[in-house]
Amino acid sequence: MSEKESLFEKIDITKYSVKKLVAIPLIILLVSLALLTSTQLSINSPVHLGMDFRGGTWVKISTDETREELIAKFSDYPVTLIANTGVGNERRIEFDLTSSSQKYDLLIDMLNKEYGVGTYEIESISPVFGKQYQTQALRALTIAFVLMAIVVFIVFRTFIPSLAVIFAAFSDIIIAVACMNVIGMELSLGTVAALLMLIGYSVDSDILLTTNLLRKKGELNEKVRNAMRTGITMTSTTLSAVFAMFLVSFYLDIYILRAISVVLLFGLTMDLLNTWLLNAGILRWYVERKERKKYKRRGVEEVKVKMKKKGKSIK
Repeated sequence: MSEKESLFEKIDITKYSVKKLVAIPLIILLVSLALLTSTQLSINSPVHLGMDFRGGTWVKISTDETREELIAKFSDYPVTLIANTGVGNERRIEFDLTSSSQKYDLLIDMLNKEYGVGTYEIESISPVFGKQYQTQALRALTIAFVLMAIVVFIVFRTFIPSLAVIFAAFSDIIIAVACMNVIGMELSLGTVAALLMLIGYSVDSDILLTTNLLRKKGELNEKVRNAMRTGITMTSTTLSAVFAMFLVSFYLDIYILRAISVVLLFGLTMDLLNTWLLNAGILRWYVERKERKKYKRRGVEEVKVKMKKKGKSIK
C-alpha cells in the first residue's frame, strides 16, 4: 500500500455517521456567524472596511526608503498602510484622510517638496464614493453567487444535492470573511476579488462529489472514497499554488497579492471540511434515504404480487 493510499485510509469519512460528519463544519459556521454578528453590532459592518470602501487617500511613489523611514517621514499624517506595488521600487501609502481634509493640501506640498511635482500618483476617495464601491462589490458577489446557484440547479435538477453544494460554497465565504476579522484584515477590492474567486474554487470539488454519488454506478461508500481521492488532490494542488503566491507576496511585501492569497487559503482550507464532511454527509443521507424508499416500494410490490397469486386482494 502506497503512502498516499494509507493516508486516505486514515481519513476515510465513510467510517463515521452522518451526524458526526456534518457537526464540525456546522459548528465552525455558527461560530463564524457569531463573530460577524458581533462585528456588525460594534462597527455597523460585518467586516472591517478598507480605504476602498470607507474613503481615504492613496499615494504611489518610487523610492528606496524603508518602511520605517517612510513611517517617520509621514508621522504627521494618519498613515494606514505602506506596501510595495510589485512594480520596481514603487510604494503605495494609504492615509485616513480625504481631499476635504486640511492636511490633504499639506500632504501634497510635502510630496512636491520631497519627491518633486509630477513624480507621484495621488487619489482621494470620498466616503460617498466608498459607499458606492460597497454597493457595487456586494452586487457583484450576489450576482456571482446567484449565477453559480442557477448553474448548479440546472446541472443536477435535484433540490437537496443542489442545495448542499450551494450551502457549502456559502459557508466557505462566510468563514473566510470571519477569519479576515480574526486577523484584522480589512475588506478591499483585492479581497473582494478573492471572494469572487472562492465562489468558483469552492464548487468544483462539490460538483465532483455530487456527480460521482448521483450519476455513477457502484457501492455508495466506494464512490465517496474515489471522489475524495480526486477532490483532495485537486484542492491540495490549488492550495499549494496559493501558498506559494502567499510566500512570494510576503517576501516582496506586495499587499494586494498577500491579501488575496490569505483569503483563498482560509476559504480553500475550509472547503475541504465543507465538501468532505458537510456536503458528503448530506449526500450520503440523501442517497441512503432514496435507496431505502426504493427497497421499501419494491418490497410492497413483491407482497402485492404474492397476494394476487394466492387470489387475495389488497386494499
